[in-house]
Amino acid sequence: MSRTVEINSLRAPDGKKRFAALTALMLIAAAAVAVWLIFFNNAEATPQYITAPIKRQDLRVTVQATGNLEPLRTVTVGIEVSGTLKEVLVDYNDPVKAGQVLARLDTTKLESALNSSRAKLKVARANLLSNEAAENEAKLQLNRQRQVFESTKGAYPSQKEMDSAKAAFDRAAASLSASKAQLEQAQAEVLTDEENLRKAVAVSPIEGIVLTRDVDVGQTVAASMQTPTLFTIAEDLRKMQVVVAVDEADVGEVKDGQSVTFRVNAYPNREFNGTVSQVRLGSQITSGVVTYSAVVLVDNSEGLLRPGMTAQASIVTKETINAPVVPNAAFRFTPPLVRNSNVFNPASRPQNARPPGERLQGDRIFLLENGAPKMVRVKRGDTDGSVTAIEGEGIGEDSLVITSMRQAAQ
Repeated sequence: MSRTVEINSLRAPDGKKRFAALTALMLIAAAAVAVWLIFFNNAEATPQYITAPIKRQDLRVTVQATGNLEPLRTVTVGIEVSGTLKEVLVDYNDPVKAGQVLARLDTTKLESALNSSRAKLKVARANLLSNEAAENEAKLQLNRQRQVFESTKGAYPSQKEMDSAKAAFDRAAASLSASKAQLEQAQAEVLTDEENLRKAVAVSPIEGIVLTRDVDVGQTVAASMQTPTLFTIAEDLRKMQVVVAVDEADVGEVKDGQSVTFRVNAYPNREFNGTVSQVRLGSQITSGVVTYSAVVLVDNSEGLLRPGMTAQASIVTKETINAPVVPNAAFRFTPPLVRNSNVFNPASRPQNARPPGERLQGDRIFLLENGAPKMVRVKRGDTDGSVTAIEGEGIGEDSLVITSMRQAAQ
């Protein structure tokens, strides 16, 4: 027993040493892990930059506007006299030629009025002949009495008789003048009734197509204060126009001769072309919004477009050919201050301070070089709302511009 105790007493110190050594190693490992976590948790995570290549492309700056298609010329056709429609000879969409008869009124009353005025004209002519004869007779009578009066040295006829002869002549002359006026009036009435009879027929003044027909056979046409409209005729639908409303903020950029593209709801996958022919000076104010009308000429040779269609138009106000462009987001990106990097964050600098070599003029963008952002200055050009043309030194088509960034997972 004593021997066994001796042996255990000799081994115990070794076990304690091993346990102490193992405990020390575990403490060292835990401290190392803690130091690693503390260091890397406090260190900045490496950012991941989102880039886009600088490329060349054609850039168009456009102004958006909405309007409606219209014929270049429309004419409303009516009848200036009242009556009942006897014939309507055309319908919707019918092509018509200049001078073609479109409708006729029942002319019974008009013809009767013309016959009556012609009869009055005959009466006026007869009255004129009668009064001319009476005037000649009174004139001869007056001349004879004057000769007798002069030959008798005023003894015969008496002065009263001379005055009566002179008055009779004057009355005959006045009647003759009145009959001449009545003749002219009768002639005018005949011309008026002939014109009314002629106007009882509606005739197309132009060559075109019938857009609207507002009457039917048997309908009464009342021409009182204004001429009633019977038809609306468009001159030539192979050429049309779009009158678009341009916002007052954009009208300064819109000029004659600019190209236009537009779409209509009837053909959503088809794009049509046109040209600005006029920017009108008059304004329209709707709900406090000021707009100006721009007229766009359109080729409608295919006949797809119709009057009244709504057009969503894009007016090309500027066009840059084969220019280097960058996304607009590149001008809004500012990288944070990165450890061991020469990138300067303008947002963190004091006022009136700038990094060495930084130029004050121009806009800045950041290129990705060797995994880090590099600031360069560029001159900003035209933009279409998504990309912007730029000019600057040291910018190649294969350069990558930074548009945004995201922090790497820690």
